Amino acid sequence: MQTNLAEFIRGTADGDEADAILRKCVHCGFCTATYPTYQLLGDELDGPRGRIYLMKQMFEGAPVTRSTQLHLDRCLTCRNCETTYPSGVQYGKLVEIGRKVVEEKVERPLRQRLQRRFLASFLPNSTLFTPAMKLGQQFRGILPRKLRAKIPLPERPLVVPTGKHARKMLMLAGCVQPAMMPNVNTATARVFDALGIEIVTAPEAGCGGAIRLHLGYNEDALDDVRNNIDAWWPYVESGVDAIVMNASGCGATVKEYAPHAQRSGVCGESAAHRRSDARSGRNPADVRGGARLARAPPRRAYGRVSSAVHAAARPGDSRAR
Repeated sequence: MQTNLAEFIRGTADGDEADAILRKCVHCGFCTATYPTYQLLGDELDGPRGRIYLMKQMFEGAPVTRSTQLHLDRCLTCRNCETTYPSGVQYGKLVEIGRKVVEEKVERPLRQRLQRRFLASFLPNSTLFTPAMKLGQQFRGILPRKLRAKIPLPERPLVVPTGKHARKMLMLAGCVQPAMMPNVNTATARVFDALGIEIVTAPEAGCGGAIRLHLGYNEDALDDVRNNIDAWWPYVESGVDAIVMNASGCGATVKEYAPHAQRSGVCGESAAHRRSDARSGRNPADVRGGARLARAPPRRAYGRVSSAVHAAARPGDSRAR
């Protein structure tokens, strides 16, 4: 795809990256076959190819409207399209840049601005979200049906494994998941314990940054990146094998901590050195091959792990993993 970027973005880090991504697109349309919003709405502008054209026009200086903003908002950032691009278009990175530009050029209605600011401030803050979720579960039975459907029933807590192992992995607990589905991380720790791997957490780590990044609060998301890298680095230096997480949106974001840190300088001179932090980010299903049961399970059991698309497909790959 031929490009001619406008002066406002030409020569910038975002402009150079967007230009390189746009030039990989060959207009084939294969991506539309795997894209949820296009399959649901049937609108070309709600598919990757249409959104790529919208962003290209925007980067080349065309007027940016609420319609452009709406079509980019509808993107789920699932990155399913990246599994079918024959030329390896990194659509997820492109849409992040596109949303950033749209937020700068199109002012949202006051109600939307307040709603998005609330979500970006409330959800990643476990000090606020966790007690609010517990309160909602307490009064779940009397809440309106739509709200009640969004609040899971309280879970009986599983026993956290206490075994010590030479092999260790660092887990991102996350911000929302521990309050809504606390047993997910505990169950994962128990599986790893059976594999002879000890799961540790960094108390100072917080939100992975995906919520704020997807809402367009890039600077706030970079604060999350900086905080987590600083919290994790002593564990990385001590020799943890990997950083694992269950929330797929967090996983996809953490895998890209290195380019975020380098492009934005959030870690100063140490950003390049700390690239290993992002390379360690894994979905628990990726930890396989070298791990074997350290002890026999108490009974025969069968199970299957299915990774979310944007956790299973490494950014930039044109295939599912």
